[in-house]
Amino acid sequence: MLFCTAYDGDWDPYIDDFATKIPELMDILFGNVEGWPGIKDPSVKQFILDHQITAAGWYVGVPHLTVQDIRRHERIVKGINKALDEAQTN
Repeated sequence: MLFCTAYDGDWDPYIDDFATKIPELMDILFGNVEGWPGIKDPSVKQFILDHQITAAGWYVGVPHLTVQDIRRHERIVKGINKALDEAQTN
């Protein structure tokens, strides 16, 4: 089985989100994987660490920005464009 994810924050809270936001889905996905302890089991993080594989290649368009930064920049640009559009119509 291949389960690929990407994140731009700390690893522990990221894995905790799987346990709190989609625990049933995680256990359905991994329930038949040999040794799966269950997403709410304290040993699940070690299980994931023991089985994760680092990507051989990776591309990030803006490595110095987080997803949150990009969304904030988008809101700023939309606000500026709206102000410019309104200024042109007046």
